[in-house]
Amino acid sequence: MFIIIGVTLIICGLILLVTFDSRMKIGITILLIGLVIVFTRKGTIVDFNQRKIKYYVGLFFIKIGNWKTIEDYTFISLLKINQKSYGYSRTGVQFSERKNIYRICLLNKTHRNRLKITDFNDENNAYLEAQRIADKLKLEFVNFSPI
Repeated sequence: MFIIIGVTLIICGLILLVTFDSRMKIGITILLIGLVIVFTRKGTIVDFNQRKIKYYVGLFFIKIGNWKTIEDYTFISLLKINQKSYGYSRTGVQFSERKNIYRICLLNKTHRNRLKITDFNDENNAYLEAQRIADKLKLEFVNFSPI
């Protein structure tokens, strides 16, 4: 949804730049805001060699975030999360959307602390990726069962 808003702002900014000479500053500002919205990304980087994880916010090629060690996490698990969101139309009618998310998490010894790695919509892809990460980090793949 934000990408649509960003593209709309980019188009409006370009129109203001091309058609209105007196509105050039407003056009540049709207264009820059649209570019930031469209090209901002969030993600996770896992350094398998140094056993660290970084959550980042990236704009173009710049990724800003802090590295966190994963030495306290000894297990990896795949969690199924039922996500439900609500909304209202202009007429006041409520609607909802449900979807299943498969989240790969690192777990500590008691399974009480979780460290999210990534989310998937497809269970098979999530399982394969969790197995690959478990092999690379030499962690045991377990079912989530807090003590």
